[in-house]
Amino acid sequence: MRASRDQQSLSYPLRLPDEIQADALRLLDTSREVINLTVTALWDRLDEFATRTNTHAYKQVEEMTVPPLVHGHRQWRCEAEQAGRILRGQAERKQQFALILPLLEQGMIQPKTETKRAGKDRKAIKQAVADLREANSDGGNAVELQSLIEQSCNFYLQNGSFPDTYEEMQPVPVLRAGILPYAGDDGHRMGQTYRMSYDLDHKSLTLALRTPDERGTWARTWRENTVQVPLPDIVVTRAKAGKPLAPSLREIVEADGTRFAVLDFIVEVPVERPATFEQMQTVLGFDWGVRVLVTASVVDLDGNQIGRPFFLDTGPFDGRQARLRRQIDQLKAKVTHLEKQQDRFPIGDPRRKPSEDALPLLRREISRCWRKYEARNNDLGHLVANILLVLAIAFDCKLIAGESLKSMKSAGRGRGTKGRWRNWRNNAQVRGALWRILRYKCFLTGICLEWQQPRHTSHVCPRCGEPANTYASPEHRSKVIDWGAWLCCSNPKCLWNGSRDYAASLNIARLGAALIRHAQTTERVKHLSITDPSVQPVSYMGTRAALRLPPLASRGHLIASGRIYCNGWRLSVKLRSSYATPIMLRLCG
Repeated sequence: MRASRDQQSLSYPLRLPDEIQADALRLLDTSREVINLTVTALWDRLDEFATRTNTHAYKQVEEMTVPPLVHGHRQWRCEAEQAGRILRGQAERKQQFALILPLLEQGMIQPKTETKRAGKDRKAIKQAVADLREANSDGGNAVELQSLIEQSCNFYLQNGSFPDTYEEMQPVPVLRAGILPYAGDDGHRMGQTYRMSYDLDHKSLTLALRTPDERGTWARTWRENTVQVPLPDIVVTRAKAGKPLAPSLREIVEADGTRFAVLDFIVEVPVERPATFEQMQTVLGFDWGVRVLVTASVVDLDGNQIGRPFFLDTGPFDGRQARLRRQIDQLKAKVTHLEKQQDRFPIGDPRRKPSEDALPLLRREISRCWRKYEARNNDLGHLVANILLVLAIAFDCKLIAGESLKSMKSAGRGRGTKGRWRNWRNNAQVRGALWRILRYKCFLTGICLEWQQPRHTSHVCPRCGEPANTYASPEHRSKVIDWGAWLCCSNPKCLWNGSRDYAASLNIARLGAALIRHAQTTERVKHLSITDPSVQPVSYMGTRAALRLPPLASRGHLIASGRIYCNGWRLSVKLRSSYATPIMLRLCG
């Protein structure tokens, strides 16, 4: 838990007005050249960035080199800041590479056969990451370790051997799109590269940027060339509650080559003081489900289940996303076909014109589809995080326990269209937007978020702790399925059965309760396994099942076709439970 911090930085991208776009893009092109030259020049000294001699990255870069192009001292400091951030990140990645280097072996490569080309053995990679995390609790980020192993395997497939050094595998990480942080300047009032002021009452921001002209000359009167940028309501609210920090100028490049510049407005807002472990009495556990996206349950420290489970069903939403993905695949196939048609004729041949005219339109359409896809995922991430926080507050939970999927990648279970879609959702959606959004929102609200070990949580009975089998449904209990939707305890004295996602959410909540009890006793945080004897079984407690929610309001629009949907997500996402309809209407509103 980040108990030592009482502030959280939030970033909001603001598209710059059209009148300053050309100057901002020219500035980003110029700064990108300097940043890339600096990173290339210091790449041989990457190990020195593993130790941070200064808080600001630009100070460390200034100690090691001089600017390759002279554009002003403050401009150089901003460029050096970005170069230092890149090199520091690569130095940390190189340290992780030293951990996985002894694990690299040919067993991670699937050899080429008559019917299958050579590739990576993902099961061996996953096992290697798990073994490393067990052998060394400080083994680093599991996603980073797995990424490095897969990158090393890609190097093997291309060169026939694993890399001996990190630099042999990793090319110099130069920027392709421009980014310029203004953290190296003297602030928005006295800055020598930018000036910024804002009027929160009128929801506007006044900005001036020091940029070169078409001839590369840096004007001295740049402070007089100001533009007005409107501020969204959420940015105004955050700015009133917190303190704006140095912004960053960033370039966005679309698939068809269109470029535009945005200003990342960064504001530091205060956060709620997190509860201590002595104050925690209940835990909200949630599981990324198989049939539903999220299942949540509440358990207290005595091993009693508080209230009833909640299931967040995103089936209609998944269908829309799957159709959008299918549309993207069809557009990509058209682009590939037109590119082949175009390459049949030499440059200048009039027969290339139909393909040349159609390709930019198709690429622009693909870019729009991807933006819509990502925006939907981001909105769903906010919805899931908000629902989990509402449930935590309603049940007075100071800790949310979630299954750590950072080291788990869905592979080998994607039989059929539904299976492939579930793999894509788990890998690209759950592991991305949902985790990131929930983490910072919990920190803002003062609720602790702890990730638990995912092993065996969906194959252990929550009532007695014995191993349990999973089946396709309660009616199909004659055949055991490894990843069935229904769990039945194999202990003849227990015979608990229920949704596998429901059982997993209870087991994860049990792990959270065990973590709290261990921290209260030893003042240390320890993530236990579900098979550990100290993890208590859970029993259902019928009392205290009512939710502490506001009085019932008119929410008739939340019911459609007899089903209760989340407000703003009609016909897309629904929250299900065994609570009475009035209670669910309050929660969904």
